[in-house]
Amino acid sequence: MRFVSAAARGIGRAAAVAIAVVPALLRDLVGIAGAGSIVYGIWQIYAPAAFIAGGIMLTGAALVLARRASPRPQDNA
Repeated sequence: MRFVSAAARGIGRAAAVAIAVVPALLRDLVGIAGAGSIVYGIWQIYAPAAFIAGGIMLTGAALVLARRASPRPQDNA
């Protein structure tokens, strides 16, 4: 019986983590799909422009992610 209650607690914790992660994952997937759709649409008009637009999007995403990952300076004043 202890195993069943421990398993239930573990499942409850896993469900709580999944509920917390799904909105962020869904937001990222929608963003990636949107960027892919933009690049594909540009590809339909003029293929080399799609590489330029894709490179700009990837560079922008890298800058945003680097800024988010960098430690924030402390205010010592």
